[in-house]
Amino acid sequence: MWGFVFIYMKPFEKFLSSATDVRELLDIYLELRQHFQELGFSENDLKSPPTYTPKMMTLFHKFNDVQMALFNQVKSYGFDITFNELTNYMEPLMYKINELTPLKENGNNQRRNSWDED
Repeated sequence: MWGFVFIYMKPFEKFLSSATDVRELLDIYLELRQHFQELGFSENDLKSPPTYTPKMMTLFHKFNDVQMALFNQVKSYGFDITFNELTNYMEPLMYKINELTPLKENGNNQRRNSWDED
């Protein structure tokens, strides 16, 4: 017997699932994570970075600008959303990037899995 699974999405989540700015935000985040890898950062280093590079700061500001533009875009379409809701929507997407771009931990920055199942 066939069954259906319905996943409830809030209206703003449906909008964000096709918004091009989400992709741009994730691309910036991926570039920032890769830069952290190049610098040999660990996850703990992100709390208080040992150094700040011009590229890091540029990407950080670009990320914040795109994030605010995305939030304002969603609000301008009339969706009732808070900044925390936007952040909560983005977290699992960014976590996937974290898994694909691990930072040093005990001297090891290898991916924990190969994500072959995707």
